[in-house]
Amino acid sequence: MEDWLWRRSMEAFSFDSTQIILFTSCKGGVGKSTVCANLAMALAQRGRRVLLVDCDFGNRCLDLVAGLSDEVIYDIGDLAFGRVSPERAVIQDRRSENLSFIAAPYGFDNRMNTFSFKSTIRRLAAWGNYDFIFIDTPGGIGEPLQFAASVADTAYIVVEPTRAAIRAAERTAEFLWLRGVRRRRLVINKLYGGSVKKAKDEIISIIDNTCVKLIGVVPYDPELVHAGNEGVLVDEMLSFNVTHAFDNIAARTLGEGRRLFAHIHRLKKLK
Repeated sequence: MEDWLWRRSMEAFSFDSTQIILFTSCKGGVGKSTVCANLAMALAQRGRRVLLVDCDFGNRCLDLVAGLSDEVIYDIGDLAFGRVSPERAVIQDRRSENLSFIAAPYGFDNRMNTFSFKSTIRRLAAWGNYDFIFIDTPGGIGEPLQFAASVADTAYIVVEPTRAAIRAAERTAEFLWLRGVRRRRLVINKLYGGSVKKAKDEIISIIDNTCVKLIGVVPYDPELVHAGNEGVLVDEMLSFNVTHAFDNIAARTLGEGRRLFAHIHRLKKLK
């Protein structure tokens, strides 16, 4: 069954230039920032150059999840409006030479629009010679998501196995399609329930309800929640399920034929 899921969920990715992937969901609290930051680190560990962009204007949190809040001085607004250069706006992660970060502004600048955001992302792509740019968007459908959709090649829609989150993922997928983002993939976060075999029925149901192909699964694990609060990423986690899950998604993002649950044998139950 897992081979069937893999064939159903995958398509080849093209890597002629920097791949720009936005992370989103209409529903807040599903773990978009956590998935975004940890997948970026997993790819960085594989030697890919990744830039994390926080697009949650006015309510930034990706710097906290990534453990970089103490290093933020400038943000993407400073770069977009010519106040600083990329060298000053972009933070080099101390844990990996392949991972970089640029913060969102504390407040929304009305001068920011689709054109200025798109131009800034393209400038960063050319300046940094990145393999990937990950754009973390806020929950809901608003201007930041529209900005990100204007420049993204792919959208990773983060969903948890709840009815509200699945409905939000369906709505998000439709919104992105109407704005030209044709390559959309699901990341099922916080998957729980015991055996992997039982979880596959849940996965198939989520795919069928959202009509979006699946790129990967992140098991529920309290350590991942704690790590996000402490600014710890997958490179420093002890949970084998979590580390293997993000490595699996990284492999599948790169087009490798990795199974969804490779090296994951049992899912934790909610207490």
